[in-house]
Amino acid sequence: MARTWHKRLILLMWPALPASVGMYWSAWDRLPAPMAVHFDANWQPNGYTSRDGALELGIGILFAILVLFTVTILVMDTLKPQAFWPALVIAYFVLTIGSYANYFVVNFNLQARLVRSEMLREKRSSQFLVEGTSSTSAGDRVAFRRPTAD
Repeated sequence: MARTWHKRLILLMWPALPASVGMYWSAWDRLPAPMAVHFDANWQPNGYTSRDGALELGIGILFAILVLFTVTILVMDTLKPQAFWPALVIAYFVLTIGSYANYFVVNFNLQARLVRSEMLREKRSSQFLVEGTSSTSAGDRVAFRRPTAD
């Protein structure tokens, strides 16, 4: 009886995969073509890929996590039953992080697209006003130079 519950708890991890696919699918037409998929310590994007690449990366990692933990926990349940519960807790924890990473990437890119479109809209609406009233003297200009190597 206990082994039946163990297998059900292992199978209960797998709906995370179609849920993540559904999240990408529901937002697919609103996602930008270059998607941010890697972030630095300040949560600023520093790695980009296509929508297809982001889907393949996110779902591929999630699938690999699921296969790895499913096989590992089934083997542990057979060979070392006392390790089943700690392994299951670790699997759910890692799976939660992986699922949240997919959610974060999709949500970040949806929000970034909204911000970019609002910035473009503001630039277009004020473009003629700025160009028409722009009067910069030589003293007002700012020079941007690359730092030179010493």
